[in-house]
Amino acid sequence: MAIEQIEKKLILVVEDDSVLRPLLVELLNDMEFEVIVAEDGQTALSLLQNLNESQSNIDLLLTDIGLPGMNGSDLAKIARKMWPDLSILFITGYSHGVGKLPTDENIKLITKPFSLGVFTKRVEELVARE
Repeated sequence: MAIEQIEKKLILVVEDDSVLRPLLVELLNDMEFEVIVAEDGQTALSLLQNLNESQSNIDLLLTDIGLPGMNGSDLAKIARKMWPDLSILFITGYSHGVGKLPTDENIKLITKPFSLGVFTKRVEELVARE
């Protein structure tokens, strides 16, 4: 009898806050997701390009909006060119500028501070859309 290997969903976490980033990664690992991490938009862009070139799939882009250098909104637009149906969860500590974000059923926004329950619910909603 063959054992089926269950492929974990892949999430890219892009967060510049050195306190919040490992907490998000730990929570997502506990939720049994495969997680790759970047602390800025440029590093995340390199990771996305590598995934795209290797024809790998990404299930969720979880990004802070206010990143140093390339912001999360610009990063999401580039990622959407690679994977048009990519689910995106934006995180922000600011309410201004939020109206400029792309919107569709595969995009959600949570504002800092947020509860772990809200975070896990948003992630599960977005990953379940696939």
